[in-house]
Amino acid sequence: MGIGVVVNRSIRFKLLLYFVFTVTFSILTLGLWGSALYKESIEEETHSHTIQMMNQVQRNIEIYLDEMDNVIHYLTKEDTVIEFMRGKELQEGSLDELVALVKQRELLYELKRPEIAGILVVNRSNLYASNTMERITRDPLTEEEWYRAAVGNPDQLHLFSHPIGRNIKMKGQPNLSADQVLSIVRAVKDPVTAEIIGVILIDMRLDFIERNVESVSLGKSGFIFIMDEMDGVVYSPVNRLVYRIKGEWLTGESGSLIKPIFGKEYQIFYNSFNGTGWRIVGTIPLSELLKVVTDLQTATVIVAMFTLLVAFIVSWFFTNSIVRPVDKLRSLMRKVEEGELYIRFPGKSKDEIGQLGNSFNKMVQEIENLINMVYLEQREKREAELKALQAQIKPHFLYNTLDTIQWMAQDRDAQDIVEMVIALTNLFRIGLSKGNEIIGLSKELEHVESYLVIQMARYENKLTYEMDVPAEIRGYQVVKIILQPLVENAIYHGIKLKPGTGKILIRGRIKDNSLTLEVLDDGIGMTEEKLRQVREDLQHVRQSERNSGYGLFNVHERILLSYGPSYGISIDSTLGQGTVIVVRLPLVN
Repeated sequence: MGIGVVVNRSIRFKLLLYFVFTVTFSILTLGLWGSALYKESIEEETHSHTIQMMNQVQRNIEIYLDEMDNVIHYLTKEDTVIEFMRGKELQEGSLDELVALVKQRELLYELKRPEIAGILVVNRSNLYASNTMERITRDPLTEEEWYRAAVGNPDQLHLFSHPIGRNIKMKGQPNLSADQVLSIVRAVKDPVTAEIIGVILIDMRLDFIERNVESVSLGKSGFIFIMDEMDGVVYSPVNRLVYRIKGEWLTGESGSLIKPIFGKEYQIFYNSFNGTGWRIVGTIPLSELLKVVTDLQTATVIVAMFTLLVAFIVSWFFTNSIVRPVDKLRSLMRKVEEGELYIRFPGKSKDEIGQLGNSFNKMVQEIENLINMVYLEQREKREAELKALQAQIKPHFLYNTLDTIQWMAQDRDAQDIVEMVIALTNLFRIGLSKGNEIIGLSKELEHVESYLVIQMARYENKLTYEMDVPAEIRGYQVVKIILQPLVENAIYHGIKLKPGTGKILIRGRIKDNSLTLEVLDDGIGMTEEKLRQVREDLQHVRQSERNSGYGLFNVHERILLSYGPSYGISIDSTLGQGTVIVVRLPLVN
């Protein structure tokens, strides 16, 4: 619809058009933008929750495995076990007595740790001692796969899931099969000669893995399972998807991917156990991940349609409340044109229309007083008043025209402005962080990068930046808004005063069991006196008057208050070369 066509329509039509357009544009913008932000937030929250649950299960399992390794370690420190392992020539009675002592040691741990199904000590002479296990045939245990694997790599803890086919059976536990245990095996070295003198095997019930895995729920139909180093399933809930997930998909130590299985898209998360080759795998349908977002989008459309309907009705009544007295005034003016000078506008409101009505009444009264004057004077005065009325109308017309141009300008695609608005939005969103003072390092980096985008647009070719922060440390938690003030200092006190282009480098590392973040610039640097004064103020930041701003000293004080005097900011600078600010933080997951 052309501008001329709109201008020539009635005020009711134009007001209604402007109101409906404004409401529609606002609802669509907020709906689409809000839905996109909410979708991103839900996905991030779901991914974070899934990884957190998997990490918890993994930590619990690793704790159990470490405890079993400790049991083996403690057994290897027992003199009776070492004497039995050495397999020296013993009389039959002495051997029986030694085996009984070894069994007593085993029994102590079996009673203390209910997850242990049995312990088997085998020496290099094929003699064994166990309270709960015995050989099935006379074939030597030293030829078993688990024994050879332990002897072949004596410094490693070996895990065998579902050890079916061993020459071992459980005594007094008919309901416990090899398919229900996890074998943990380690070779034993002579403490004197360092020779391998035997192997200790612990069968641990898979119940502990089942309890940990089943205690975690990934949505309604997601699940977690454990894979061994040969891509075999250590434990999983009953689900036909398990054997459709191929180990070759899971490259690297950890990660996530999306794969179609049985015609549906699934998000698969995985992480590796330390030193065992095992992997914990979490699977959840994408449709379930996005169901909340889909429902929200549907609800948004319904609410938007209802809101548009209500807005249209309200706009209709609102425009009528404005147009009705205008129509009344227009009708009275027509009657005045026909010579009916006795009529008056009955409006009592104090708004612009009421004021216009009062002016109309005064005008009519004035015309009535002047009607008795000379006809020529009447005509000249009437023309003058008509010109005055036209002068009142022109600014209103110009305002409407400028308003129309404004909306047309907003419809144009200005991508550079869009990028600035997105950066500013990220800056405010992360800065607020729903009231949280502690955020992830990745969010802190996103916050400072948004700030740098805005500054680069402002200073054009004056500024460049680089981020060198490995992905594996971006998951740590930090006090929010600690990098942006340091970058701001680097720009205004270093690079801005330097001729030519300056560069800022943000670097993150793990040093001395701490998280270290560095902000480096190649600006003008500081004199030795200025550097000495800054360092002195940092040491007495709570007493210094220089820490009143939201800059270097403020960040240092917040870190001290959050983590104590072992952490904070240090600074180094060389005049003419640049400045390095180092932030030291604890490792907080």
